[in-house]
Amino acid sequence: MNLFIKPTGDPFIDVGGYVIQHLGKSFPNKNIFELIEYATNVYVKQWGGKLHTYFLNSSITQPAFNTEKKIAETLKYYRGMIEETNTEFKIGYCRIVGSETKLYVAGRSNHMMSASGAFINFHSAYESGLYLSKEALIRTFFVPLGVSFVGDKIALLQSNFDTVSYHLVAKNVDENRKNIASGIAEGTLKSEFGIVSNALFGYADYCLGNLAVVVDDTDDSIALKDVQLNMYHFTNFGASPDIELHTFSNLLFKFYAHCKKHYSKEWNAFINQHYKYSKFKDAQFDEQSQEWYNKKERLSYLDYKVWNNPILNKLVKNVSIVNHLCKWSKKHKFNFSIVEIYCINILKMEKYTIQKIKELADFVLNDKSDDQIKKSVVRLNGLKSSGDFRSYLIKLIQENYEVKNPNPLITLEDYVIYLFPDGTYWKDTRDLLLIAIYQKLHESNLIIAELSSDEDEENNENE
Repeated sequence: MNLFIKPTGDPFIDVGGYVIQHLGKSFPNKNIFELIEYATNVYVKQWGGKLHTYFLNSSITQPAFNTEKKIAETLKYYRGMIEETNTEFKIGYCRIVGSETKLYVAGRSNHMMSASGAFINFHSAYESGLYLSKEALIRTFFVPLGVSFVGDKIALLQSNFDTVSYHLVAKNVDENRKNIASGIAEGTLKSEFGIVSNALFGYADYCLGNLAVVVDDTDDSIALKDVQLNMYHFTNFGASPDIELHTFSNLLFKFYAHCKKHYSKEWNAFINQHYKYSKFKDAQFDEQSQEWYNKKERLSYLDYKVWNNPILNKLVKNVSIVNHLCKWSKKHKFNFSIVEIYCINILKMEKYTIQKIKELADFVLNDKSDDQIKKSVVRLNGLKSSGDFRSYLIKLIQENYEVKNPNPLITLEDYVIYLFPDGTYWKDTRDLLLIAIYQKLHESNLIIAELSSDEDEENNENE
């Protein structure tokens, strides 16, 4: 039984193994063939043979077969492998399990995302498909019970921690079995999320709320185990098989977990106001209740969490959200530690860069009149190029020199290595300076009207 559940590193095979392992806990007296029989009955009788997204032209999806023949042909095929009465095999090493054994053809009818038929040129010596052991192919058969639809494709979850992978798969198995018992199962489990990034954050929330294994309590700063979530978003249907890999990185996992633990209220307020849905007309956000509303209805987080959210999208794609943080910080008090942790851990900025930016913010604000602060911030918002921003900083350096400050505001090393290192987008540095200024104004309860121009608001909306 070990080869049916032992992790291999192949995401598809491993998910099937986790399903077998979890079903084995529910049916401890069933052998592997009896578990295949159970899954076959679910696929054919409960799901109506709707496995087209997984197995192309298999006995289960064959429209010419009635229910009984679909079951009989499927069980005949897998019994032949288990009892080794199937004569169509060759001896070799399974590239998944690694042992020398009888190998069987793995094509699109019994294995996902493998070339066969018109795509045999993908295989050495023009073989008819991959050649895998019975253990690998049987494990593949159980994949549909351990995954879910996200949007129009199947989402197969894998983590770099086997325990996390197992629990994510087991969750889907339990949900499938619950639907089957309730008589509402029509096919593969459908996630409440139709957008990949929302789904990945949903899985991260599940891990943080239910799996103690992801948390390392030895350090209260940002120390969680390096959990990473990978989503294989795929379809094996028809003539257009397709697969995309989406990653919720370990760095994002740590950052998100830290925000949820230490700055939950501020982080949620920031995220929730960025949800968008084109069909919810004239939507406004109530910051007190954290609800979206219009003239007809009010929607809570449980309703709008499935909407598109550009912040979540960018975080998953590892695209900077500094411009969004900047716009938010203008009107909301927002702990700068969130920004600092994001920049250091996600954008890989130097700690000294953040420190220098905070020093520049202090210089812009300290001993300045409201009018001077306003002019400085409006000018910062209106900068259109890296050259303009450099001119702004040089002006600050000049001001620092003119007041005979014994310490330089920005050294040559600061300027070249820390404020404008290779690969840094100048707007991120500019926006960080604005964020630091806004937060210091909030902390001082200093309100200065019209800090930015209409043109700046328009530019931020378009970014």
